[in-house]
Amino acid sequence: MADFVWIIQRFVYLYGRLVGVVNFTVDWRTGRAMITRWATIQAAVQNICLIGLLTFQLLHGDTVLFTFKHAKYLHEYVFLMVTAVRHWAVLLTLVSRWRHRGDIVLIWNRLFRATQQRPDVIPLYRRRLILKFIFAVLSDNLHMVLDLSALRQKFSPALALKLIVWYLFTTIFNMIVAQYYLAMLQVNVSYTLIKRDLRELLTETQALCGSTNRRGGVFVTKCCALSDRLDRIAETQSKLQALVDGMSKIFQIQSFSMTIVYYLSTIGTIYFAFCTIKYSSTGLGASNWGLLLIVLSTTFFYADNFITINIGFIIMDSNPELMKILEERTLLCEELDERLKSSFESFQLQLARNPLEFYVMGLFKIDRGRIMSMANALITHSIILIQWELQNN
Repeated sequence: MADFVWIIQRFVYLYGRLVGVVNFTVDWRTGRAMITRWATIQAAVQNICLIGLLTFQLLHGDTVLFTFKHAKYLHEYVFLMVTAVRHWAVLLTLVSRWRHRGDIVLIWNRLFRATQQRPDVIPLYRRRLILKFIFAVLSDNLHMVLDLSALRQKFSPALALKLIVWYLFTTIFNMIVAQYYLAMLQVNVSYTLIKRDLRELLTETQALCGSTNRRGGVFVTKCCALSDRLDRIAETQSKLQALVDGMSKIFQIQSFSMTIVYYLSTIGTIYFAFCTIKYSSTGLGASNWGLLLIVLSTTFFYADNFITINIGFIIMDSNPELMKILEERTLLCEELDERLKSSFESFQLQLARNPLEFYVMGLFKIDRGRIMSMANALITHSIILIQWELQNN
């Protein structure tokens, strides 16, 4: 199973190089990422070709602008709006990756170095990585079928160009999200190891408190050794949080793009599903196969989104969980060495002073309450579209 993890990581990297998302190279013998002239030229040419292909599609007859001018149904306008937002999100994210390329390379090297130092982290995230990969692939391909049915056009060179551009931008966006998820997943696993090491340290400290001789030199030496280990755990947590803070600043545009794309895609999916069930004009109609495709596409789409979003909340919960573990130190004996007590207090103060928080472009903080507010807005806007459809038939 470890080979599947390696295959997925290589696939994400190689496909990222192929479509121009990854603008650096990686030596897989050492795992070190570096900026090279060939990687720079290759990524720049691919990005220019992508922009040129999109421009040609916009300006050429019988393409996006033509479809927008001659659209007859509201669901076609909704679909085109979601597509346009996804394209802009990809372009802005690519610009951001060029701007922060050096920082992204540093993050890659730090995470890979951490994995090399603790190879036992791979089994901890293996299953989640494989599930993310499966859901992302199925969601992409099923959505392409729905997008094709939404346009209700016969196959032609113009339609083939649309499909190529849409599929490229969809996979590029999901590839960017996958790379972000992979980095966050490794951060989450590192926090899991920190919590495990902290529990082990507390267990050893409790065993030390149970010893009969609590005032000899051996007792003090063991307390000092535990204090050193606790200081190393606190230092690892501090570096890890600094890495997360750096990632949140680097990927601000990406986070904003993900928020907008997921929001509009959800509204479009709900509205398009309603039109497909009610009318036969959307291409799939109300056939059993059409309904099954909608259900499967929606299921995989939301499962993929949930996996991506939930990893951030899991990381945000890590500091409170560490605080809860440290609260068990109040059950320890009073005879512990002052240095060990000071290490516990310092670690608790560090966690309380620097809570983990995620912001989107500095506009708002991402938390579970914000997600519920966005869900309410999604339902409201979807109902408005459906009511308009019912009124205007």
